[in-house]
Amino acid sequence: MPGHPRAWDPKDWEKHVQLLLKTRYAHPPGSYQHVPDTVHGDAGIEGFATDGTAYQCYAAQEWTGAEDLLTKQKNKMTSDIAKLVRNEELLGALLGAIKIRIWNFVVPYWNDKQLIEHANKKAGEVEKRQLSHVDHTFRISILTQDDFAVEVQMLANFNLHKFNVAAPSIAAAKLAEWIEGKGNLQLVSNLRRKAERLGQGKSKASREAFQAKIVANYIGGSIVLNRLERELPETYDKVVEYKTIREANLETESFATSKVPSEFFEATLRQYKQDISTVPGIGPSAADIIAREAVSDWLLRCPMDFD
Repeated sequence: MPGHPRAWDPKDWEKHVQLLLKTRYAHPPGSYQHVPDTVHGDAGIEGFATDGTAYQCYAAQEWTGAEDLLTKQKNKMTSDIAKLVRNEELLGALLGAIKIRIWNFVVPYWNDKQLIEHANKKAGEVEKRQLSHVDHTFRISILTQDDFAVEVQMLANFNLHKFNVAAPSIAAAKLAEWIEGKGNLQLVSNLRRKAERLGQGKSKASREAFQAKIVANYIGGSIVLNRLERELPETYDKVVEYKTIREANLETESFATSKVPSEFFEATLRQYKQDISTVPGIGPSAADIIAREAVSDWLLRCPMDFD
């Protein structure tokens, strides 16, 4: 589905989109004009470019499912298009010689093609009015952050946008399926052996809980890394490079360390999290998830081992 169903504060979403637009239209300067809504509202657009493209942002709040999200998005589009029509004189003064050809509805996520049908219906209503500030080819499009992949990566490279996500919740059934899977028998055997050393003096239940947490960190981290690769491929490549470099020396370090296994485990996790935090575009929550995935992977595959 287009976008990602992350919860956005409406003002944060607008600020994020404005930054993306100012990056897209940075050259030549003046190609994009932000329209603040702090005085007299936004008149149906929050910005426009000299090519006749207008933009309006919307982040639905507290939607409970696909139908509820569609209703909120359709209602918002209807309301803003009504403003676009109603404020013909004001928008004509703002736009000057520019006529709006495309009105882009920029949302974090949408998942129902009926929103396109609604957009086409509203575009037809606008076209029939033959407004002075709207081009006769007027249409409405629905965009998400996916449509700004280049701009998102550029901002991440300069640390102006950070990939930051919550740790995925891994269902108990999925966790059990992974642990019991035939293809993972050796990995699970490795982990059980190391859990004995890491959890010396702990109960069997504690060691089993530790193993389950490691597997959950590995699965959840893999999900987050897949999303990072999709959203910020250059940042993902840097994270993989960091992991490869760290892994190259890990086996020797774990063999030669004078620390007890649990101390070495914690020190490795802490240091790698600090390393990942220095990658431009990686937020603190994402750094923690990615570091835990790496350490879990190293325990499972044995680059991190203990005599």
